[in-house]
Amino acid sequence: MVERFWIKASPRTWLGVGERIIDEARWWFRKFDRVAIVTGRRSAKVSGALDDVEKILEECGTKYVVVGGVVPNPYAELVDRIAGDVWRFGAEALVAIGGGSVIDVAKLCSAIVARGGRAEDYMKRRRVVEETIPILAVNLTHGTGSEVDKYAVITVGNEKLSIASEALYPEVAIDDPRYVATLPRNQTIYTSIDALFHAIEAATSIQASPFTEMLAETIVKLVATYLPRAVENPKDLEARYWLLYASSLAGIAIDHGRVHIVHAVEHGLSGVKPELPHGAGLGIVGPLFVPYMYRAKPSTMARILRVLDPELEPREEHGERAMRALINFLKSVGFDERLSNYGFTSSDLDEACRIVSTSLGYLARLAPFEVDIEEIRKMLQSVL
Repeated sequence: MVERFWIKASPRTWLGVGERIIDEARWWFRKFDRVAIVTGRRSAKVSGALDDVEKILEECGTKYVVVGGVVPNPYAELVDRIAGDVWRFGAEALVAIGGGSVIDVAKLCSAIVARGGRAEDYMKRRRVVEETIPILAVNLTHGTGSEVDKYAVITVGNEKLSIASEALYPEVAIDDPRYVATLPRNQTIYTSIDALFHAIEAATSIQASPFTEMLAETIVKLVATYLPRAVENPKDLEARYWLLYASSLAGIAIDHGRVHIVHAVEHGLSGVKPELPHGAGLGIVGPLFVPYMYRAKPSTMARILRVLDPELEPREEHGERAMRALINFLKSVGFDERLSNYGFTSSDLDEACRIVSTSLGYLARLAPFEVDIEEIRKMLQSVL
């Protein structure tokens, strides 16, 4: 395993990767007298991350409170409740211990505590985030990249909305493979699928560049190599290490290239049914869009997906072959799900498409091809 290291992953974020890397972040904890820790329901404790953070805070003599209960696809009302608890405690900084949902909630809480207002003010009314309180993010999945990017995604009503701001970057991000060794098998798969599509979309969006293509090629190779190992042996820390690295690279990639149609459609679906895990939704619908992306950018897609099928060529007609290669890879690691597994009906697809064409249109327009909402409706019906 490569030794632990630090890199400047964003204009504001120092990312530490490796076992017990949090021990080298004591300088950050010492800056504050009062810190609030934002967590999910169980993972912070089960992973051992919460114990490590509490030990450091106690050694630094820092007062702290744990505010838990963040769930996947969190609602704005939950953000408001947690922000209220953080504000009443008088926290000067936040520690987010969890996956993307926890980190996104902490980002919005940091803005609300610093500037006031409610989550809906920032998400639906697109209020500009200009000031936040500092965040240290302890990442507990290898998928979202939220620990190194400027985005926050929250559910408002039945719509998943996102905002982006330089002020939302965590100051410090921690990726320790020990903390994801307890990640359940399905979440190991789902979050890695998220990183995969961050890579593919960032390399093919209208804001893509040679930089995002380079990142995507590395990310897909790492996931293809190490996800099967992590599924077979959850305690394989080398596999977890490289999946975390791939995830953080994917977070950097979407910061530069953005996601587009696959994420737009998944956000529409999980807006209708929040119980749909983000990565599962991407895994169900994402391969359907591979032929479209391949036709738009055959050289890019051949380059980044050739690790899944060495015979792929930069020709438009290889799009279907690339889609099959991706589906076969997902099946090989145990992912073979449909929307009906989560109770979706045809009427749910209508509502999801409406959301995609309205509030998520800004994401869809980043795709390298014209989006036809009726065609998307038919595609979703095929995986119902």
